[in-house]
Amino acid sequence: AAASKNMAEAIKLMQEVVAADPNDFIAWSGLGTLYRSESKTSDAEKAYNRALELKPDLMTALLNLGKLHLSAKAYDKAIAVFEKAAAADPTSADAFHFLGESYLQAKLGSKAVPALNEAIRLAPAEKAELHLRLAALYDAAGLKDRAAAEYKAFLIKRPDHPDKKKLEAYIKDNGPK
Repeated sequence: AAASKNMAEAIKLMQEVVAADPNDFIAWSGLGTLYRSESKTSDAEKAYNRALELKPDLMTALLNLGKLHLSAKAYDKAIAVFEKAAAADPTSADAFHFLGESYLQAKLGSKAVPALNEAIRLAPAEKAELHLRLAALYDAAGLKDRAAAEYKAFLIKRPDHPDKKKLEAYIKDNGPK
C-alpha cells in the first residue's frame, strides 16, 4: 500500500499489525514513518517512542524521531535523541551528522564541530557536504583559515562542484600563505 502511495491504507494495515503484536518494534517504527509521511507528527512521535520503549537502540526509530524533533525546531529534544543514537551506534555517520546539525540549530557550534567532524570521518565521501557547513561556521566566527581548509577538503572530494572557482578564490584569499 505504501509503495503505491496509498498511505491511508498503509497506515490502516500497519495499525492492524501493531494491534496483533503490540511488541513488534519494527512495525511501530514503520507506523511512525507512515504517520510522518502524512505530517501526523504527534502520532509519529508516539509510534517512534513506542518502538524505542520496546527496543531503545533501534536506529531507524532513533534517527527518525530525532529528525521529527529537528524539523519541529525542538532542538533540545533532537539533541537528546541523536546523542542516544550516536551512543547506540558509534559508527553511524547519520547519527553524528544530525547531532551536529541539531547543535548548530541550537547555536551550540562548539559542540557541533566535533559531531560533524565525526560524521565526516565515518563517511568521508557520503558526508563531504558537511565540509561546507563547517566552513560556513568557521567563516561566521572569523576563522577564515579554518574555513579555507574545509573548502579545500571539500574540493578534494568534490572537484567538479559548481562553485569550485568561488571556493578556490576563497581558499587563495584566506588559506595559509
